[in-house]
Amino acid sequence: MFRTKLEKAGNWGIMGGVFDPIHYAHLLLAESAAAAFGLRGVLFIVSFNPPHRDQKPVAPFPVRLKMVSEAIKDNDRFVISDMEQDLDMPSYTVNIVDILHQTYPEIDWHLILGSDNIAAFNTWYKPEELVKKARIVVAGRPGYEESMRHSPWLDKVQKFEMPLMDISSTMIRRRIGEGHSIRYLVPEGVRRIIEKEGLYK
Repeated sequence: MFRTKLEKAGNWGIMGGVFDPIHYAHLLLAESAAAAFGLRGVLFIVSFNPPHRDQKPVAPFPVRLKMVSEAIKDNDRFVISDMEQDLDMPSYTVNIVDILHQTYPEIDWHLILGSDNIAAFNTWYKPEELVKKARIVVAGRPGYEESMRHSPWLDKVQKFEMPLMDISSTMIRRRIGEGHSIRYLVPEGVRRIIEKEGLYK
């Protein structure tokens, strides 16, 4: 089931997401966390059928996998996983972390989040268990500083700094739908995949 093979023990990051599409802010978040916590690598886990999302992803799972693979190909510390497509349980983050612990018990997992995620952390499935099973590391994003300050989970996470980059997948999809360029918002290879597949129009 778990086809991604990690050879290195130690500290690793988890970047889970729909990645519809992946963009430079995702990559900068992962790189900044790796630098801040001395991570050996970051595992990008592409959501198959995310339980917290009201609408299904626009791009099919294989295409989102392809975009993430293209985006991280030049960073040998970044690894992609397609594990969620084979799960026989809901793909809640706490379930994913359990599987990672069982598969790689020698790895100390760091769940990498933006502060928008931690603001809604209380709505996640079993957040009190999740904070015990993974180190939660959080970076700020533009516009979310106030919700971060008032999060009840603030004392359960570790913050790190990253350059502010106000890019979101929603904004990219909207720009494409309105006929605007997304050049320099996503890696060039990702932009070419979006164009070839005719996504988000």
